[in-house]
Amino acid sequence: MVCTKLLTHNLKGYIMSNKQLITNVGIGLAAASAGMLARKTLQKSWEKVTNEPAPKDKGSENTDLKEAVTWAVVSGIGAGIARMAVQYVIDKRQSK
Repeated sequence: MVCTKLLTHNLKGYIMSNKQLITNVGIGLAAASAGMLARKTLQKSWEKVTNEPAPKDKGSENTDLKEAVTWAVVSGIGAGIARMAVQYVIDKRQSK
């Protein structure tokens, strides 16, 4: 009887940790997806504003250093904000 209770308790803990793992993986995927979507949106916006594609190759002769640095800052901030927003929304939903 005691062994059954211990086994059941341990299995419940194991199942909860698997659910938590799945939740954490889902959160990570959502945040990464938001970052990629933000970067794609920023690329399209960059192309509309500058009439040139966003810099892709830092070592390219066609890429000016100022342009490359500007793109790195803009895309990094945009993707970071998108990931942070997703994490914030998920944290708010989990705290309810």
